[in-house]
Amino acid sequence: MKLKFNNLKDLLIFNIKYYRYVNNYSQEKLAELSKLSPRYITDIERGLHCPTIPKLESLAKSLNIEPYELFMNKERDKDIIEKMNKNRQYNQK
Repeated sequence: MKLKFNNLKDLLIFNIKYYRYVNNYSQEKLAELSKLSPRYITDIERGLHCPTIPKLESLAKSLNIEPYELFMNKERDKDIIEKMNKNRQYNQK
């Protein structure tokens, strides 16, 4: 399943969340692994913060991917996307 994004920021936000789901990590677990605060992870996924390059590298390492993969739009696992949409909170975008 390939998705369309309005801009690079939306793609980045989606990929962080997508790979978090692929690894079956909570926001808290990703925060712990990447040495960032859980609130910061939440704010990234809500589009309130845009991480710096060192933070992107830390996130990518924690997500078991290369940093450049956070900026790639490729085929996605439909089941993961359905799980993401199902767990979406009402106050998120």
